[in-house]
Amino acid sequence: MPCLRCYLLPVLFLTACATSPEGRRQLVAPTPFQGFSAVYSEFDMHLQLVIATDAPSCQEALCAADRAFDQRILVLGRRLADAAFRQHADLHLRFPRFEFVVADKADPGAASSAGGAVVIYRGVRGLDLDDAALAFVLAREMSHVIAGHHDENVTTSILVAVAAQVLFPVLNIGTLFAGSAATTAAASTAASSTVATTAVASAASFAGSRALRASDRPQQMREAEAIAMKLLAAAGWDGREVSDQLEALRPALPEEPFWTEELRESSWHIASLMQGPVLPEAQEPMGSLGQAGPALPFGLPPPIVIKPY
Repeated sequence: MPCLRCYLLPVLFLTACATSPEGRRQLVAPTPFQGFSAVYSEFDMHLQLVIATDAPSCQEALCAADRAFDQRILVLGRRLADAAFRQHADLHLRFPRFEFVVADKADPGAASSAGGAVVIYRGVRGLDLDDAALAFVLAREMSHVIAGHHDENVTTSILVAVAAQVLFPVLNIGTLFAGSAATTAAASTAASSTVATTAVASAASFAGSRALRASDRPQQMREAEAIAMKLLAAAGWDGREVSDQLEALRPALPEEPFWTEELRESSWHIASLMQGPVLPEAQEPMGSLGQAGPALPFGLPPPIVIKPY
């Protein structure tokens, strides 16, 4: 059996450590592979658009409403993009500008790519978002790009794919498919075994990469929300206004599709963020008559109180 280390050694050169704007350590492709990462994330974004349901063609008044929505996206996007490039100077090294596109898809949703493309589905218009809430939707999707989440997801997919293609042949899983073959058909069996092993490895790598990316999704969403709120503040929005509009929107959001469920969770997290951390409940010291006295700083003795006669 070939040395396993010889197979796994190239995998070590496929990743590099980076730090997100929120200080989280993440694996990304090294510089020579980042061009491939951008192409892969662009393909993944287009795949999401292909499988999404198309919106029906607009007529008369609806077409005017669609054009007005498109204009709002461009105005809000330009305002947020200016703030993003001011806050994150390294964005100029990754792509020249953000591009905002409205896709004619029936369900509400959004997508983006590592190259700075941000796509809003036509179904978002049906949510009747105010400017602050719509700006948050744009800012959250932009924050996935700013935080390098697409690069992180691509790196995860590459690692899983390489590991599957390496480990499956090394573990000789193909023999499971060749065990019952006749000796006279050894060549044919070897060929079919190779095909079967490749198919199993491909299926395992796809399922494994999707599972790992899904497990990273909640953490990436929390990070995107935090970056989005900073981006909105830099662009002139009041955080309380954004939180109030999202909170008012939350009860009306449908549970399906998954994107609206994520928006509902984001509105809850933003509301919690605006309220600040929950302070621990301090034990109130008892007075001389057994009544609760005022709370005291930790580690300090009770004050001496002199009552006037």
